[in-house]
Amino acid sequence: MIYHFIGWRWGETLGYKLGSMVFNGSDAVSLFFVLSGLVLSWKYFHPDESVKIDGAHFRQYVLNRVVRLYVPFLAALGLYYLYNHRADDLGLLVRQFVTNETHWVEEALLIRGKHDLYLPAWTLEVEMVVSLLVPFLALLLRNSRVMFVSLLLVILATGAFSWAVLHFGLGMLLTYYFRNIEQYDIKKARWYPYRYGIYLLIFALYSIRHITRIYPLGDIQNYWLGLFRLDLFHFTGLAAGAILALVINQPLLQRWLTIRPLLFLGRISYSLYLLHWLFVIFVMDRWDYLASLIGGERRVYWVLLAFVVVGTLIASTIFNILVERPAIRLGKKVADRFAPKPAYQKAV
Repeated sequence: MIYHFIGWRWGETLGYKLGSMVFNGSDAVSLFFVLSGLVLSWKYFHPDESVKIDGAHFRQYVLNRVVRLYVPFLAALGLYYLYNHRADDLGLLVRQFVTNETHWVEEALLIRGKHDLYLPAWTLEVEMVVSLLVPFLALLLRNSRVMFVSLLLVILATGAFSWAVLHFGLGMLLTYYFRNIEQYDIKKARWYPYRYGIYLLIFALYSIRHITRIYPLGDIQNYWLGLFRLDLFHFTGLAAGAILALVINQPLLQRWLTIRPLLFLGRISYSLYLLHWLFVIFVMDRWDYLASLIGGERRVYWVLLAFVVVGTLIASTIFNILVERPAIRLGKKVADRFAPKPAYQKAV
């Protein structure tokens, strides 16, 4: 939210580029996708591998996933539609909506790469598409780690959604080796004396997209990246996996990350993701007018940033209660309805 606010007007400034290496909102996308792979595959490996992965399970999984993500997204998209196509003539608005003159249907599908009303939804499209592969990948990982890693490498080489699948795959490997990572004694590792250099390297990989905005890659580097179909997101994904592995291994970091304010943000994070852009574009569309009312460049910056943060938090909390939580319950209810019945029920 704050990253999008700052980047809107000051994205080309050196201060923004340097600050983004620390306050890295864009590459938090990588962290999110790796974490998604970890969370969504958890039930297939912990506490055991008892969850049966078959056609019936996949149908239940897809229904739950689609309802849980789509219902809040469509509700938020409706708000963006009303904001972007607000008009005094209600009849005109209804006609545009019914006839799809603004092509909102394509954006509502979420799988066609059209994101004009809600620009950040491209990340939700990736999440939706790749998350549906998780049961397949979990089934493969259960049976053969070599084949699982080989598949990731094949996808990486072909280039189709490769960076996103790699992110999810790294998260699933973190799940698979979770207990080993948790119990790993870093202080006894050979690399421990060089840990600060390694941490700096992870930080550099995680921030590489911003580093290259200051020091652009040359033609030779771009050629080799293109030859192997590598995107800088591949490197941020590896760094995100390393960061999460460190968190899994360090109880102190876990305690810091489970304080109540962060747990609260975790609960409303999807709603916050869906609504924050509305507050950002509202402020940026009226920046000059609001600046004339508030006065002072520094003052207007902090006042409008506070408005975006507080407004988004309040709206997201309400949206979470009224839309997101009911969608989660609806997703489970729909999925359970299509779940295979136990053998004793069939007999009855």
